[in-house]
Amino acid sequence: MKVINVFFGLFLIAYSNYAQSYVDATGADRFASTRALDDFNNLKNGFNGNYDLPEDIKGSMYFDSKFKESVVLLNGTPIQEQIFLRYNAFKDEIEIGKRKEQLKATEVLTKRTSVEVQIGDDFYIPFALDTKENNKLSYLIQVYNDNTYQLFLKKSKYFVDEKPAPSGIGGFLPARFDDKITIYYKSINQKKPVEIKANKKSILNLFPNQVQELKKFIKKENIKFKEVEDLILIFQKFGS
Repeated sequence: MKVINVFFGLFLIAYSNYAQSYVDATGADRFASTRALDDFNNLKNGFNGNYDLPEDIKGSMYFDSKFKESVVLLNGTPIQEQIFLRYNAFKDEIEIGKRKEQLKATEVLTKRTSVEVQIGDDFYIPFALDTKENNKLSYLIQVYNDNTYQLFLKKSKYFVDEKPAPSGIGGFLPARFDDKITIYYKSINQKKPVEIKANKKSILNLFPNQVQELKKFIKKENIKFKEVEDLILIFQKFGS
């Protein structure tokens, strides 16, 4: 994962130097070319902020509610513009802002397989995960990539409505957003990422020809499968 973060850190620096954008009197960043402006405008959708949810909800629909300077890649090529984005984990949408400080979004990025996004340290790639719905795309965060395997996280927020408290306590448990993080992997022989469980059995099944060696490695490194870094360590050793 460190390799990915370093790469995109250098990428962002090179991108910023290359973009040649400027700031007008209102503080709004302008595009370096009409073509770049057209490309980006074609990737915008209207934003509906009315979710029909109760007002008092514990938690947030964002893992990080701040807009961050980001890079949008169209068919692998960065659009030359300073863009502020954030990921809405409840709606599985990437929201567009005009500045870092704003609180609400008015537009979202069109979700296409040809459009990838770097927001801070997170690189978002849309995939059709449902074999029956190829038009339904979901954002995954790439956390590892080599010549053979890729690892992804799906970071979601789901809504839990208000409900009566357990017997004997009285009152109600408030409505809330709960976190859900799912791990996916993809090999060069697969078209779509596949969900995997972060446990010893699931990982051993991925490397049937290296089971004994992998067991020794897990024991030696004291891998507990509690963090995605544990899986990255295994894929670095056995996935290439």
